[in-house]
Amino acid sequence: MQLVIWTSDFEPMIDSVSIPEGNDVWQRTIGDCAQSKDALSAIRQAEFLDLLSSPDVLFEHAGAALFELPSGHLSDYFVRIGNLQSRSGFFSAIFFWMIEHLRGVKHIMCDTWSISTSAAVVADYLMIYEGSTSGSVPRISWSYSPSYIPTSPLKERQIFDAVHAAQKLGGKALFLSSFYSSGGLERAIVEQLAEYDARDSAVLIAIYSILNTCEYSELVLCSMDKLLESRGLRGKNAEASKEVEVISVSSTSYFPDYRVAKILPFVVQDIKEDADFWARYCGRELFALHRDGSTTSDTRHGIRRHHAYHVDLDRLFADPAYLKSLANRVQDVAPFRNVFVDGSAASLTMQESLRKVAPGLLEGSAVYTVPDWREISGRKDCLQALNLKGARSIFLLPAVLTGQTIGDLKRHLRETSLDAMPNIHVMIGLLRPSDPVVMKNYAVLGARYSGTGELTVVEKVALPNFGRKECAWCREHDTLDAALGRTDIDGVSRDLFEARRDLLQVALVNGLVGSEVFFDSSTDSRLPFYGGSLFIDAMIGKEQQRGELDDIEGLEKSRALMTLVESSLLSEADLCFVVANAIQNWRNRTVRANVGRATVDAATVVSDDKFNEARLRAAIWRSLRPYELTLAVRVSTGFEDLISRVFDPVDTIASHRRLGLEASLAFGRELRVRFGGLYDTAKWGSGGFFWLPVVDPVQ
Repeated sequence: MQLVIWTSDFEPMIDSVSIPEGNDVWQRTIGDCAQSKDALSAIRQAEFLDLLSSPDVLFEHAGAALFELPSGHLSDYFVRIGNLQSRSGFFSAIFFWMIEHLRGVKHIMCDTWSISTSAAVVADYLMIYEGSTSGSVPRISWSYSPSYIPTSPLKERQIFDAVHAAQKLGGKALFLSSFYSSGGLERAIVEQLAEYDARDSAVLIAIYSILNTCEYSELVLCSMDKLLESRGLRGKNAEASKEVEVISVSSTSYFPDYRVAKILPFVVQDIKEDADFWARYCGRELFALHRDGSTTSDTRHGIRRHHAYHVDLDRLFADPAYLKSLANRVQDVAPFRNVFVDGSAASLTMQESLRKVAPGLLEGSAVYTVPDWREISGRKDCLQALNLKGARSIFLLPAVLTGQTIGDLKRHLRETSLDAMPNIHVMIGLLRPSDPVVMKNYAVLGARYSGTGELTVVEKVALPNFGRKECAWCREHDTLDAALGRTDIDGVSRDLFEARRDLLQVALVNGLVGSEVFFDSSTDSRLPFYGGSLFIDAMIGKEQQRGELDDIEGLEKSRALMTLVESSLLSEADLCFVVANAIQNWRNRTVRANVGRATVDAATVVSDDKFNEARLRAAIWRSLRPYELTLAVRVSTGFEDLISRVFDPVDTIASHRRLGLEASLAFGRELRVRFGGLYDTAKWGSGGFFWLPVVDPVQ
């Protein structure tokens, strides 16, 4: 029997070339429209299953290892569809079998960079199929999400842009996904489309899936559920054991990370490197956690991005300690004829602070507002002022995180005012990068790197540049939201989770500062804070006080230290910033040591003799990325002891028990791996969230 399959006007067709005599079943199948569609579906399924025979597409280790998927779920397999793009016929296959849903498609967005070539090729094939390859017809455009869509901070903008690009040409947007496994990806797209009332302007197609997604998608090219079942693979329902290895899958490249973790402990230098900064600014209500807004001068796009660690620049630049630092930095600086600001509130506050501490520097100067430094090449007034012979100019940059903004400025100054560069002074109000290279470029090399005559950094400190994806409080919000979707949560837990989730949502406006920073069952209380901490010295600012503490020993020193802490205005946000800074210094040190994947042994951060206060432990756990802590837990000698104390209802040390919810968030994956099958009372939420209202001590 021979069949021929083709398309006509976006419709797949099937017919027989030759059917053996007497085989009237196939003849009836070909003649019946519904049955012919079933036959086409079966042929499509067989073709895509055959592609999966490649050894670098389906990763699994017979239960010896689990994969942590971009969705956060643990699975006993991982499928990387992008590797199929090197196979002969793959592009033709996906285009042919999608064709009936491609009529009117004018933009293609794929869920990951790993299949972006597929999006580009399908766009080209579609133009050829439509006969619209002439230069007068707009090309079918395509794009991809740089990270896992449900957790991407750019999700709303990406989906809106895709739909808008298609609608401008009177067509639809195709959202092409590589693989549906948890249901989160397609739901996120559909929910966002619903907000724009644009579901009718979109087509959702997945290349592979294990789910019944007809509720969300127009087409799944191949269902893998039976193939996986035949191999004994259970996906996110896989059982984990204490010895199992967990391999992280990148949410950007979708490559599994097989690098071996190397344990590198904290050292005193990590903690004390920026101690003077914290001595000046802790207790001044300058820091907030989990807040939307901007700590840079980026006024270009009108986007308020999310910051796990947010510095209030307006308050910082007006602080007496900052004014003192500013005055010291400009003692030997000559006056300026021109002042350039970006127009943000922080840049204007910075300008006023400079006038206050050194009025002669800006006396009689002209002020130019340039919201986007890239626009300076089109501002004749600015160029004329910059290039006036002998005129000194200063650019006020409130903050530098990644170096992108100051990089734009440097590039355009070179293009338009190269001869004036020796007379240009750049002042950075707060240099707070996470990248040690950026810190070195501006704090050490300074003007030599910027190419300007002078460069001044008023204050500097290393801090994580965490957006929504890496923010511990965003992860907490999403975990609670997923857990509340379950039906087996008791009423007390449900009320607690719901109140906490709602608090985290509202906090996006002003951030988290005080006792609400940490998750405790007693919502109106603070986690206890004791002495003996390696981090406390960095938070106590006056040398005289430090000297007095050095003269005291033992418990008396601990009592005196904590009396000082509790009588100060130090907040939980201050503590988290100090801890996050120390851990960022640790990260940067491991980068310099060429350690590809550094981790902290959990025994280090549960030790009673170094980190014996609940509040500090919670701050450390939230400052570490999940893989920086949990992968090393497998060699920890103190993890079970900690968990026993945290979840033991008769433990007399309240500070241990009150860490239960924080421990659940920090160690959810490890708790699941080590103890998930041991206790009937354990309850699990989506993504591995772990809570134990009542549980026997871990043996």
